[in-house]
Amino acid sequence: MKTNTFPLTRRLAGNACVALALLCTAVSAYAERPLLKYKDEITLKAPPQKAWDTFKDFDSIHKWHPATENTVLLVGQNGKPLAVREFQIKGAGAFVISELLAYDERKRWFKYRIIKTNLPLSNYVGEMWVVPAPHGGSVVKWTGQFQRPEETPKPDQDDAATIRLVQGVFKAGLDNIVSLTSK
Repeated sequence: MKTNTFPLTRRLAGNACVALALLCTAVSAYAERPLLKYKDEITLKAPPQKAWDTFKDFDSIHKWHPATENTVLLVGQNGKPLAVREFQIKGAGAFVISELLAYDERKRWFKYRIIKTNLPLSNYVGEMWVVPAPHGGSVVKWTGQFQRPEETPKPDQDDAATIRLVQGVFKAGLDNIVSLTSK
């Protein structure tokens, strides 16, 4: 007895077309939110090790960044990838949970990502490191890549607003590192 597989083949092909259409929609929606980047740096009189010691502990952002408080290491250890911290933003009712992705004490460098936040920011990955300055002292460098939070942003959450948010975070933190290392 011969079975007719045409209805099954047609159904599978139809399902594949629907899946492909959904995938294309998801990819095009993602593409509408560009990957934004921001970088900043500050030159210090302090030697590289002193600058590094100021911000290297993942669970101590509240000690060097003036907008943060109540840092708690939820998982892992300082200096070990996969450590997870949570902290609050002073007076804003905001929080950040971030994960340490990579850490190199010898190079005075680490990389991290934000896992969850209620700040208007999405898919954030950052790096911080210290290098010797050409004529003594050190340079602290901070880079981030991220996206605005929504596909269709609110007026105050477009790409420019998201960049301004990160710019303000970097500036406040780097300015405070200058103050802390000059003591």
